[in-house]
Amino acid sequence: MLKKLLKITAIVLGSVLILIVLLNIGFSLWLKYKLPDYLKTKTPYEITYESLNVEILSGSISANQIKIKTKQPNNLETIALDGSLDNLNISRLSIIEFLRNNQIEANSIKLINPNLKVRLANPRTGKNKKNPNPFTIKNIEIKKGNIEVYKSENTKFFSASNFDLDVKNLSLNQNPDELPFALDGYKISANQFYAQISDVYSLNSSELKTVNGELTINDFELKPLIDFKNWEQNFKTQKTLYDIKSKSISFNDLIFNKTKLSFKNAQVIDPIFILQNRDSKIVRQNKEKSNFNIDFENFDIKNGQFSILRPNGKKSLSLAKFDANLKGFLMDEETSKNKIPFTYKDYKVSGNQFFYDAGKYYNMDLSSFEMTSQNIDLKNFKLKPKVSRAEFVRMIPMENDLFDISANRVQLLGLNWKFENDKPNINLKNAKLTNVDANIFRSKIPKDNPKEKLLYSKLLRTIKFPLIIENLNLIQSKLVYEEDTPDSHGPGKVIFTNFNMDVKNLNSNKQKGGNTKVPIMINCKFMDVSPMKVNWNFNTADMRDNFTIGGSIHNLPAVDINPFIKPYLNVSATGTITSLNFDFKGNNDIMNGKFRIAHKDLKVSLLDKKTREKKKFLSAVVNLVVRKDSKQFPESVDVYVERNKERSFFNLFWKGIEDGLKKTLISINVDKVKENVEDVKETVKETKKKIKEAKNNIAEKKK
Repeated sequence: MLKKLLKITAIVLGSVLILIVLLNIGFSLWLKYKLPDYLKTKTPYEITYESLNVEILSGSISANQIKIKTKQPNNLETIALDGSLDNLNISRLSIIEFLRNNQIEANSIKLINPNLKVRLANPRTGKNKKNPNPFTIKNIEIKKGNIEVYKSENTKFFSASNFDLDVKNLSLNQNPDELPFALDGYKISANQFYAQISDVYSLNSSELKTVNGELTINDFELKPLIDFKNWEQNFKTQKTLYDIKSKSISFNDLIFNKTKLSFKNAQVIDPIFILQNRDSKIVRQNKEKSNFNIDFENFDIKNGQFSILRPNGKKSLSLAKFDANLKGFLMDEETSKNKIPFTYKDYKVSGNQFFYDAGKYYNMDLSSFEMTSQNIDLKNFKLKPKVSRAEFVRMIPMENDLFDISANRVQLLGLNWKFENDKPNINLKNAKLTNVDANIFRSKIPKDNPKEKLLYSKLLRTIKFPLIIENLNLIQSKLVYEEDTPDSHGPGKVIFTNFNMDVKNLNSNKQKGGNTKVPIMINCKFMDVSPMKVNWNFNTADMRDNFTIGGSIHNLPAVDINPFIKPYLNVSATGTITSLNFDFKGNNDIMNGKFRIAHKDLKVSLLDKKTREKKKFLSAVVNLVVRKDSKQFPESVDVYVERNKERSFFNLFWKGIEDGLKKTLISINVDKVKENVEDVKETVKETKKKIKEAKNNIAEKKK
C-alpha cells in the first residue's frame, strides 16, 4: 500500500514538474513571438530588442540591445521614455502587473549602459488620487548609465552621466515628513549629477562616488531654482533662502531610513554658505511634530565661508573663514520636546574676520575667535558706530549713549549652561576682558528719556533665568565718558586708564539659596595721571537696592579735571589735589556719606560763557575764599544727594562727588558771589573814596 502511495505521489509530482517546465517553455515561446506584438498594441511604447529570455519559475526576464520610444510623446498622462540599453535583467517580475498597469514590481533590476531620457506624467489631482510610485523594486543596479528625467512641464528633475548605482533593499516613501526612501546599503558613482529636491532647490555635483563605504560628493551645490524676489512672493512660510557650495562633502557609514538619517563621520571642505532672509514675517503653519531622527558621531567643516544677506543683498553677517567640529549630535522624538530640539557631546568652532551689522547705529567686528562647549575666546573685538556724533544726535528721538568699544581679547572660560523648565541656566567661571578701550558719548541736546534707569542690582534681578559669573575681570583697559550740553563749548570728559576691575559673583538672584552679594574692586588712573581705588558692593536680593561705594584719588593735578569742569561749570583750576576720599552708601532714592579732600596751591578761574576768557576780578574774589592749602588730614564733610531716577548710577555718584567738592573746596557759593559782585564793586569805590578823603584831611592838618 505504501509503495503504491509513493508511486502515485511520484507520478503526480513528476506530472506537475513536467507541466511547469512545459508552461515555462510555452510562456517563454509566447513572450518571444507574441510579446513584440503585445507591446506594440497594448503599451504606449515602441520597444525592440535583439534577444529575450524568460524563466517563469523564477520570474526572471532578460533582454539585450533594447530600444524604447514613446508612441505619443505629447501625451502628458503617461511616462514618456526615449533611449536604449545594452542589457536588462529583472528578477521576480510581476509580469501581469506590468502588462496590465505599466507598473514594475520586482525583486531586483539590472541595467547595463542605459541611455535614457524620461519625461514624467502629469501628477494626479484630487483628494483621493494619490500618485503611485512608478516602481517597486528592492534592489537596483545600473552600470554606465546616462539618464535624464524631466517633469511633465519639461523642467529637469534628475540627470547623471557615467552613472553606476547598486542599491540594496530600497523602499520608496510618500510621507512628506519622512525621507523619500530608505535602503540597507548602496554604492554610487556619477558625473554631472543633478536632482531637483523641492520646488525651491536643486542638488548639483560634478562627481559622486563611494569607496569602501564612504560617499564623496565633489563640487557640491544646493542651489535656488528661483531668484529671491520670486521666492519671497511665492514661499511665504519660509524665512530664509539658502545657497550652499562646497568643494567636497564626504560621509562615512551613511544610513538611510524613512525616519532616520545616520552617519559616523562627515567632512565638508571649502564650503560657502549664503543665506538671505526676508524682512516680512513668515506665514505660520500648524504642523505636527516630526518623528524624523538624525544622529552622527562626528561632523567637520574645513575652511568655510558664511554670509547672511538682507533682502537688498547687503551683508548683515559674514565670516571670511571658519572651521567647525560637532560630536555626538542627536535629534529624535525625545529631544524634540526640549527648548533646544537636539543634544550633542561637544563642539568646536574657530574663524577669522567676523562681521555683524548690529542694527541702525553699529557694526561689530572680530579678527578671530574660538568657541567650544566650555570656552569662548574672541580677539580684536570692535563695536563701532556707523554714524558721526552729530548724525547720531539728529537721529535719536531722546537722550541716549553712543558707544565706541574695542578689546584686544574677550575670554569666557568654564561655561556651563543648560535649559531647565524652558529657561536657560548659565554658570560662567571666568570672564576676562583685556585691553578694552571704551568711549561713551552722551548729548544732553535731545529731550530727556523719562524711562527709569535701573541700579545694577535691580537690572541684574530683571534677568529671568539663573545667571552666575563667578569672576569678571577687566584688565589694563581705558574708559572715557564724554557729555555734551546745549550751552557747553565741546563735550566734558572723564578718563580712566590702566583700568583693572575685579567683580565676584555677578548673579541674577535666581538660584535658590545662592550667594547674591556682588563685591567690586577697581584700580585705575583717574584722568590718566592719578591713582584711584574704588570698593563697591551691592546685593541683587536686596529689594531696596542698597549699595556702598568708597575709594580714593591721589596726586591729581587740577588742570587735568579742566576738560570736564570747563564745559559745565565755566571754571578752570590749577594746583594739586593731593588726596580725595569718599565713603558713600545709598539706595534707589538717595546717597549719603563722608567726603574729604586735601589740596595744595589751588587756584580757580571763572570763565565767561561766551568768550571763554577769564573773569579776572570775579576770579580774584573767589580765590579769596578758596582754601589754597589744606591740612594733611582735613576733616570730612557730610554728603547728601537725592537720586534722579531718569539718570544712571554714575550720575548719582558724580552728584555726590560734586556735593563734596562744593563743601570742601569752596567755602561760599560762587553764584552768590556773582550776584553780589556789583555790591562788592560799590563797596570798593566807597572805600577808595573814604581813603582819599582821609588822605586829604591829613594833608590839611599838616598845613
